[in-house]
Amino acid sequence: MNDAEGGRKASAKPHFFLSYAHMPPVGTRNPNSRVSQFYEDLCEAVLQLTPLPTADPVGFMDETMHQGDNWAVKISEALATCRVFVPLYHPRLFRSTPCGQEWYTFAQRAANAPGGTAQNSAIVPVLWVGMREGALPAVASAVQFNHSSFPRAYAEDGLYALMAQRHHQGLYEKVVYKLARRIVEVALETVVPVVEPVDFTTNPSAFPGRSPADELTIAVLAFKDSEVPAHRDRAYYGARRIDWQPYVRGGDSALAEKAAQLARQCDLNPTIHEFDLAAARLMELERPQGPGVLLLDRWVLQDPQRCALVREFARRNPAWVAVVEPWNRDDPQCAAETDTLAALSEQVLRHRGGSPRPSFRPIAGDGTDPEGVPTASDFGLAFQHAAIRAQKAFKERGLPRPPGTGESRPRLRDAFGPPQNRYRPEPALDDEPAMDDEPAMDDEPAMDDEPALDDENDEIDPELDHEFDEDDEGGDHDV
Repeated sequence: MNDAEGGRKASAKPHFFLSYAHMPPVGTRNPNSRVSQFYEDLCEAVLQLTPLPTADPVGFMDETMHQGDNWAVKISEALATCRVFVPLYHPRLFRSTPCGQEWYTFAQRAANAPGGTAQNSAIVPVLWVGMREGALPAVASAVQFNHSSFPRAYAEDGLYALMAQRHHQGLYEKVVYKLARRIVEVALETVVPVVEPVDFTTNPSAFPGRSPADELTIAVLAFKDSEVPAHRDRAYYGARRIDWQPYVRGGDSALAEKAAQLARQCDLNPTIHEFDLAAARLMELERPQGPGVLLLDRWVLQDPQRCALVREFARRNPAWVAVVEPWNRDDPQCAAETDTLAALSEQVLRHRGGSPRPSFRPIAGDGTDPEGVPTASDFGLAFQHAAIRAQKAFKERGLPRPPGTGESRPRLRDAFGPPQNRYRPEPALDDEPAMDDEPAMDDEPAMDDEPALDDENDEIDPELDHEFDEDDEGGDHDV
């Protein structure tokens, strides 16, 4: 039932939409394998209980990890046409912004059903792990679904525990059948109007917000293929600036998408944006919205307007926005211009007053390597160090500095260096403890109470601001 790009077919109306928190692969292991197996079993059970033609899609499950072409379009189409919404209850589900957006998108559609009765009744939740009482967000608690009618082992420990223990195979099959029967009943009894698809990534999340320190902005400063100058190979660029892939000539997987996967492994919630459109927000010093990482293509610095924007960014020097400079040593054009463009980057990224403001080069070498981050394997480590350091700097913004540490406003250099016991590979869905074991989130001070970092909070130069206000299609991308 998979299409060529990894998503489940949604050309017809799927009976149900399976919403779950995606996990990136760990080496060769797929941590979502049991979710996929459950989906296949559930589709088979629903098919047996309905007169659906075997060629029609029974359900929809996105397996693209939010990558590839039109992933958001396919999800949005399925959310606009599915009959039943099936969320996989798991602590990570309620921490996932995309999952919250999926829930919100379906709920808005269901709210328009006759009498508004479908908003909660058209949702059939599945316990993937045991969830203690009071652990569910309000929107999930409002769903009336009695799990106590299911086998006790399922109600207490969730479906994954049944799948993981062979002696519970019979109970697992019984639960799948009961869930399928309920999905079919809801589809027959509840009318959820089909609507025109709306990009679900533009909707808010139905779940409570996470700490701002967990929300990572990945900003890409690169060309789109129509902007690439004649002397530069266009094969590393795509239709959008965020499609830049410096390490693979003609590659179809954007570097920013790889960065988003790496951010999730650090338990961060990433969104991808064009730097041109996000610059003013990232340069906000008085009330910053969260940490960020700028992926900088040095070739863009030859564009006077964008070079001026980066200079303004360097002048403001937000310590919670790290800079990573991917640079392909195997690209002949990069190899020929390494020293020239490295010198330009160093000159542009200097903090006002002459003190150097280095980008995130030290991870790839000795700190003076003009190749920046020269390979894709180097990028993985460099990006995760940058992201964690940006998060740390954001959490520490405005805190009193110890005597003798120099200027009162932290410079970007303070955000560099290897993180100390901060990297936490995200556990697989298969290994996640129940909500009782979830560590408490750090209490984030209210933004309103945050002191200004210094008096250098003047607005961005209007001449720069209006030049980069153009709302290019596809500029921002939730992941």
